[in-house]
Amino acid sequence: MSNQSLGIILLVKDEPLVRLVTADILVDANFRVVEAANAEEALMVLQAGVEVDVLLSDVEMPPGVNGYELARQVHEHWPSTEILITSGREWPREGDLPPGAAFLAKPCPSETLVSYVRSCVERAQAARAAHAAVDEADVAGGTVVLFPKAG
Repeated sequence: MSNQSLGIILLVKDEPLVRLVTADILVDANFRVVEAANAEEALMVLQAGVEVDVLLSDVEMPPGVNGYELARQVHEHWPSTEILITSGREWPREGDLPPGAAFLAKPCPSETLVSYVRSCVERAQAARAAHAAVDEADVAGGTVVLFPKAG
């Protein structure tokens, strides 16, 4: 396998040991992982401009923003980021997840987690590439008009 990362995963889990084990699984599968202990840390990473392919978050987190609310905020402000929410105790109800988000029940085998994450990364990167192609076509096709310098 090449040393090039397959994609960037923002891993949000409040339990340090679980976060460490999950990060190791993803790194071993050749993903780059940015870890956050809670929703606030995750939002700081995104606001800093890190181009995340997949948000992988637990539902339950310490008091504050839970995984569902984090997913809604990410969907609204970073629509090119794929969202994968996990829980072993709480299943989503109608309206909990934003459109396009996926839910993965825990526990699940490492291979299943990696497979879901890989699919999410591929969708995110394809969407980003399509968006970039449209932007290039707009510039090349004259849709974007550059104003001459006043002088």
